[in-house]
Amino acid sequence: MEGASGIGSENRSNFDRRLRHRKQRDAAKSLLRDLLEREVGCRASAWQLTENADGKPILVTSKGPSGIDVSMSHSGWLAAAAITDLGAIGVDIEFRDPARPISEIAAYAFGPQEKQAVQCGGVADFYRIWTLREALAKAHGIGFPMLADGRDYFAAAPATGIWQSHIDGRRWFFAADELRGDYAIGVAIAPKESASANCLADLAIRKFD
Repeated sequence: MEGASGIGSENRSNFDRRLRHRKQRDAAKSLLRDLLEREVGCRASAWQLTENADGKPILVTSKGPSGIDVSMSHSGWLAAAAITDLGAIGVDIEFRDPARPISEIAAYAFGPQEKQAVQCGGVADFYRIWTLREALAKAHGIGFPMLADGRDYFAAAPATGIWQSHIDGRRWFFAADELRGDYAIGVAIAPKESASANCLADLAIRKFD
């Protein structure tokens, strides 16, 4: 007896999603390699990308920690990579999908003032807050618990620009921007004590085709 079986639509959808996610992650890693080579003069053969217990990417060399903190993100057709020697960094990029249940997500994850901002500003304000919250959580090394802790962080943050702020007595640098194709991006850095506010200009988000 012979038989044949096909891939069910749900399994195919899961397979396609995993394949797309792998391609997106590969694109983010490629961008990171280019950024390191361009900005630091660091050849790909000189370093290795690993992860800590929380999944945060760690850049190491044959001599140990590189002294450069890195972060990556991807969404839709775009990828983002961020590097710094100023402290801990996080980056998040998101396609502003109007079909996403933003009210439900905001109700679960955001602080009271941030929820109000989303009610008034809709999709644009949701993704402004979401990308900055995720960048903050990545830089903090806490991940989802901080992303969805119900506290207010960015209710009044600008949609674009670079600024300095304090959270729980800790200094932070932030950057936000809107990208072509209806994307939002946020960057967060927890600077070392020695980092000067003059370093804010280094947070400028550079766009490559």
